[in-house]
Amino acid sequence: MTTGAVIRMRVRRAGLLGLGGLLVWALVGLPFFVFPTVDPVPRRADAVLVLGPPVHERVEVAERLLAEGRVSAALVSVPYDRVPPETAALCAQPRVTCFDPSPRTTRGEARALRRFAEERGWRSVVVTSMPAHLARARAIVGRCFDGRIAMVADAEGPYLGWPYQYAYQTAATVKSWFLPGC
Repeated sequence: MTTGAVIRMRVRRAGLLGLGGLLVWALVGLPFFVFPTVDPVPRRADAVLVLGPPVHERVEVAERLLAEGRVSAALVSVPYDRVPPETAALCAQPRVTCFDPSPRTTRGEARALRRFAEERGWRSVVVTSMPAHLARARAIVGRCFDGRIAMVADAEGPYLGWPYQYAYQTAATVKSWFLPGC
């Protein structure tokens, strides 16, 4: 066998192996990023936490739960230096608290939830985010909040598409494994 043939065979084998790995990663990610466990919205919870950014679909979930009387308060993560005009009206409502998490991550949002829950005596919360983020958010929020948590997906499509979400959420999940605790 010639050197060129050996190189082509190795390249082909590496390509097939890489493609196979990519396929396995895509299949393993389906229950986490595409079809995560979504909890039913409870009849009553103390608050709803809107994980940032406060996109229209997430804000709608919070507004609906407030209007239906299922929650008495909403916490909205606004991880920006200033509140965008489209979010300002929501933040001005009396039962809504908008906050800038520190750090500006899911972990910062979970820490803020813990602080607000301790101050206000909350024992149950509905958390809303995009489907691709729910599994990781459940783990992080669960480390910071001891009460009942219902994870609810908004109707937002995958931000920047599925390939981006698979890569981002996988990397962020691995990172969260190395940052135990709240």
